[in-house]
Amino acid sequence: MNGITADELRGMMTEIINAALTPVIARLDRIDLRLEQIDTRLRIMSTKHQNSLAGSDDQLVMVPNQQGEVPLEFPTSIRTFLVSGDEMLPNGQHNNWNKQKSRALLVFYGEDPDNESDVDDENSSRSRARRLRLAKKIGVSRTQLNFAQLVL
Repeated sequence: MNGITADELRGMMTEIINAALTPVIARLDRIDLRLEQIDTRLRIMSTKHQNSLAGSDDQLVMVPNQQGEVPLEFPTSIRTFLVSGDEMLPNGQHNNWNKQKSRALLVFYGEDPDNESDVDDENSSRSRARRLRLAKKIGVSRTQLNFAQLVL
């Protein structure tokens, strides 16, 4: 074989194959990343849809953020958004969802908290607006909130 050993030939073939496969592998990596992004978007849409079907006392489903992570704390039901933090819910349970948790969850979903002040209390219009923004982020509609308000 003209002075080429089997090991040299194997090395040359490996280099040729690696050179040919490198762009294919890079393309597959990009496709894999894109599929992960699509999967995350589908999970977000699916969980928001589930929350859009929830009744006033139904358990809400945790909605992942754009990176696919789920939050550590999440509102338990739609009524959580209607009652100010640290007050009693109509069913007699204590509402442990408060403005700090709402603010933290909005940050988790990528909303900038810089325009928010720390001086508002749980009953302020800003605090209510924050709860409504959060409800929208997780798929709860105004209609659901209005109906839950009616049946309080």
